[in-house]
Amino acid sequence: MMIKEGIEQVVLCHPKDNVATAKSVLRRGTLLELPGGRKVEAREEIPFAHKMALRKISRGEAVIKYGERIGKATRAIEPGEWVHIHNVRGERGKGSKK
Repeated sequence: MMIKEGIEQVVLCHPKDNVATAKSVLRRGTLLELPGGRKVEAREEIPFAHKMALRKISRGEAVIKYGERIGKATRAIEPGEWVHIHNVRGERGKGSKK
């Protein structure tokens, strides 16, 4: 079952971001229509205030929020997947990473 929702269900902080933050629990199958007509369907339940991938993020690729790198994917993350500590190594507040 697909649940059609708009971008108002998530916080998209910057156009460069590859993740968005859920304003409420996003049920599996929720379809978000993003700016530019892109659509992303939640592949699993995304908890309130947690991140969802907006596009494929390859293993080792930067996770971008606020237009800035906040971590690195520890495995490939598909669009619509929950993005959290099980698939990202955080880097914010850990000093300079080159």
